Amino acid sequence: MAKMTKADIQKRQLEIMTKLDEMDEKTNVREAKMRTLTSEEQKGTITDEQKRELEVLKTEQRSQDIEYDSLVRESAGLSARAKAMATGKDLEQIREREDYGAKIREMVNDCFTNRRAANATTILANAINNGEGEDNNITANLEAGGLIPVEIKPIIDTKVPGIELPEDLVMVTGVTGTQVIPYSINDVKFTVEGEVTKVAEQALDFANITTSPKRVAASVPVSRRAVANAAFDIIAFITYKFQKGWAIFRALHIYAHGNYTKLQSPFAQVTVKELPLDENIGKNLAKEVAEMYDLGFEGDPEMIFDKTTEVDLKFTKLIPGTTDSNRTVIEDGQCVGYRYHISPFVDYTIDENGVASKDFVGEGDNKKAVRYIAIGHFGYLNEQVYADGIEFNIDGTSSANFDRNVIALGMGLDYSLVEMSSKVNGKTSGKPQAFKLIKLVEPASSSEIGG
Repeated sequence: MAKMTKADIQKRQLEIMTKLDEMDEKTNVREAKMRTLTSEEQKGTITDEQKRELEVLKTEQRSQDIEYDSLVRESAGLSARAKAMATGKDLEQIREREDYGAKIREMVNDCFTNRRAANATTILANAINNGEGEDNNITANLEAGGLIPVEIKPIIDTKVPGIELPEDLVMVTGVTGTQVIPYSINDVKFTVEGEVTKVAEQALDFANITTSPKRVAASVPVSRRAVANAAFDIIAFITYKFQKGWAIFRALHIYAHGNYTKLQSPFAQVTVKELPLDENIGKNLAKEVAEMYDLGFEGDPEMIFDKTTEVDLKFTKLIPGTTDSNRTVIEDGQCVGYRYHISPFVDYTIDENGVASKDFVGEGDNKKAVRYIAIGHFGYLNEQVYADGIEFNIDGTSSANFDRNVIALGMGLDYSLVEMSSKVNGKTSGKPQAFKLIKLVEPASSSEIGG
């Protein structure tokens, strides 16, 4: 067996988690089709074509089961190798995680197999109170058993390829109550006065911004096979699935625009400006940044755009018409000298019902995706997770989950996004001053791109 470093093991474990996640999703779709076809078979109304489709689905599932079990065994082997390599605190953390996994596996299996009518959904951390002083869940929780609650810290620092967040965006955790953010409206102004003239007094005015937390939640089905396998790291699998979903949620709601008001991105609050993707795009983007600088927002903002836009900018000359320079709008990992991130979510719009979709223009063969460039000083975006808002829930007893042979694991938290630059310097328009959204439009002539 090839020698692997700790980093190699972690990388391979992530690949396995990703593959198992994809296989679970395919299994859910395949089993739904199989149930429908089996029902037709039992009723005697199945066609020959449907019979062939059912056999193909069964064959695919058997093949996937073999691969699934192989990946689970490989993951267990990697975990054993990591444990053998670990010493001191690392070894202690591994043993602690194994203990967590065993306790969670026991509780989840108990939840699934017993299917108790009362307390069908188990809250892992604490007992539940109905608000009237009556405790509706006395024993089905970690607190009652003296067990150690699950702490999902890794979710905060999620890094999933393609949806990284700006470096100066800081998520504040552990916030309690409604936070009040004070800001100054005006500055002191000096005037030229006579030697004995009374100087006019000035009042310094203040106001504040209040944050309003919103409930954010997700439910993820996990196959009972993954939970029941004692050799499989169920904690890592569950954490991975929530990491991915949480990272997507954050990137979508921070980068996208649209009419969704419950949790609004700063780019949903600005007036969109159109710029042609032509030979002058580098200069025009630099001017957009300069306009924010002239308003007092110094420092370096970050730009967000999709991969296609990155390619266009990499092949567009920084200074139009030059023949003795190979400099382009994007060079040395920066766009006109500023940091940038790649994300498809900058091209998404979220409607008033919270449904996200890509922006398109045209119809039929002329239908094209709309592309955007977002520019922001993300230090002026206040992102918070509130204390006592994170809950971890298990549901293996509902009829729908039992019939699918899955256990639904849910996570919920109180979360807020507040854009703060709209209030700086006494502005009352409500429009962010430290964020811009550029809509790229066709140039006058396609020959103008690239120089």
